[in-house]
Amino acid sequence: MRSSPRWALVLALLLATACRLESHPPPGVPADEAAIRSAVAAWLAKAEPWARVLRTDVRQDHDLASVWVVTSPPSSEGEGERAALFVLRREPAGWTVEYHGSPSRTGLTRGARLTGDK
Repeated sequence: MRSSPRWALVLALLLATACRLESHPPPGVPADEAAIRSAVAAWLAKAEPWARVLRTDVRQDHDLASVWVVTSPPSSEGEGERAALFVLRREPAGWTVEYHGSPSRTGLTRGARLTGDK
């Protein structure tokens, strides 16, 4: 009976060293995300060179990607953070911006219906 705990300890150590937990993202995801971020940054550098990117949220599904970008305008404008949505498509040459838009600050009020009532 004295050797039973030793064997259990040896067995547990062997199992612990033999097991490894690994996480493998789908192939291409980290490289695609970097390329998507780069395409958005290049677009912003041309269209809004003053924009300072605070946060990005990248979602990808095969050859389409959407990116929410939160930017900070220059301090002289006095506005708060701005959000923009980018929709990108993968082409043979790389990722291209297909759509760029910002949510309207004067959009529908809470509780309004989509029939045009405000």
